[in-house]
Amino acid sequence: MSIQRKLLVCTLATGLALSAFPSQAFMAPATPAVAASPGAWAAGQTPANGSADKPVILFVHGLTSQAKVWYENNDMYEYAYNNGYQTAFINMYDISGTPEDMWKDGELLAAKIKEISQYFGKKIVIVAHSKGGVDTESALVRYNAYPYVNRVITLSTPHHGSQLADLAYSSWAGWLADLVGSQSPGTNSLQTSNMTYFRSEMAKDPDVNKVPFYTLSGNKWSGSGKSSYTFGGAYLALFGSNDGVVTTESALRPNSTLIQMGPWNHATVRTGSYTFDLFKSYIGNAGVRAAALSSASVGSSVYGDVYASPSSSLPTVDMSGSGLAASSQPSLQSTAAGSAASTNYGQYYVRGGEYKGTATETLTVEDHVKSITLDWITNQPIDELRLISPQGKVRHVQISTDRDEEIFKGAYHQVTELKNPEAGEWQVQAVSHQSGAYLMTAIYAPGTEKAHMNASFSGQSLDMTINTHGLDTEQTTLTSKVEYYDAQGKRIAPAAESHRSLSANSVEESLPVPDSGQASNYVITTDVEGKTATGAPYKRTLIKSVYVDAAGHTYSQQD
Repeated sequence: MSIQRKLLVCTLATGLALSAFPSQAFMAPATPAVAASPGAWAAGQTPANGSADKPVILFVHGLTSQAKVWYENNDMYEYAYNNGYQTAFINMYDISGTPEDMWKDGELLAAKIKEISQYFGKKIVIVAHSKGGVDTESALVRYNAYPYVNRVITLSTPHHGSQLADLAYSSWAGWLADLVGSQSPGTNSLQTSNMTYFRSEMAKDPDVNKVPFYTLSGNKWSGSGKSSYTFGGAYLALFGSNDGVVTTESALRPNSTLIQMGPWNHATVRTGSYTFDLFKSYIGNAGVRAAALSSASVGSSVYGDVYASPSSSLPTVDMSGSGLAASSQPSLQSTAAGSAASTNYGQYYVRGGEYKGTATETLTVEDHVKSITLDWITNQPIDELRLISPQGKVRHVQISTDRDEEIFKGAYHQVTELKNPEAGEWQVQAVSHQSGAYLMTAIYAPGTEKAHMNASFSGQSLDMTINTHGLDTEQTTLTSKVEYYDAQGKRIAPAAESHRSLSANSVEESLPVPDSGQASNYVITTDVEGKTATGAPYKRTLIKSVYVDAAGHTYSQQD
């Protein structure tokens, strides 16, 4: 097939997938009745056009979600049913209100995978959204569920974590997190450092590649109509293309096949009319006769280590427009655990706290800043957001408001964009007739002056290196604050803080850590405040997550 023809086929397939609903009339299957408890699952309706050689598809939801996300306001179940696939849907610990980490979810899921496979008498294929893909990998590799699974398809799974989870554990987010409960073992496990540790644990396990993984990722967060994706997309854009919650690089699992990056946000990527037809060719066959599983003893003698590998009949994926090089093979390999990290040069400013009536924060704007995306996140909606220019002019701005269903679940995002802002100091005022807590995040695009931070653990201290460009070292200060958590995200000691002048373009700083004797997570928030080389006021925030295992080894995505 010629390159031109491949491009045409890919374009036509993508166009069909992007339709809101299929043109053909689909039958609506009966809604599954999944109990509202962790581990509860239910089978979907058996399709009339099903066959024994087709695997069962188990749908696994993501963080803070539940089984019904696949069939309420989503036609994914309809697509699977009308294509002749038996289905199953499961609730993870998120249904209890407290999302758990990939280890606890993985152990639960592993038991249910075996149970579901034996119930249907065949191997299953897992389609997992977001954190559900991480839970699935844990179940297959750490908890030995791989013999019951033919393959896994992940939809915008943060295989390398999400910087939004790092933000949720930063020092400025504490007030809000306490009120909306955004800090949970599940959210904590998605910090970039925790996922760097997870990737290292998976890489050294001999079972890591016994089941093939296929991935899809979205790169369109704008125009979604959700202000939470507008904020998340703008924030994550500092780290690369993304879907509003997960970057496309993070969605690449090592040694896995990329099916496609496409114009989806974090919700549409799991919607049947957008992506089912794209991954359908990768579902494969059942790979084992149903009769073989009727035996009372199901084990490696039946399943072995065999899975249906990708065949040459699978469609070649064209990568034009994806930001990745085209390939003659339908795969893109990501091999290094830290390779998903793009360099972020501190182009955001974060503040947070409690408010009673009106809360005010200051933004600095240097020359050459084209726009600032401002998100005022609260536990309840505010009444008004005002911007006061350096000349004292008050702007009553329109804001886009909606409630977060992801990392900051339960919080309200109030987003506005400040285009071509006047240089100088601006005042941001949020007005409310209620009391509560807020997290203000301002994302700058672009920025000439730069700052970024790396950190590691050494003995009993956290060693940070902060590099800057374009700042006046004699008029700039650094304030660093470290929050100490255990591996589950629970605070284990009061925060430590340091304050010092910049003194040079590269500064090293060390802060002590508590002797907890256990695996720990440290989140460093550094505020940079001072002047640019041209004398303009400058304020930015740097956030770095560091995971330290019980043996004292450091894991952190490095810029």
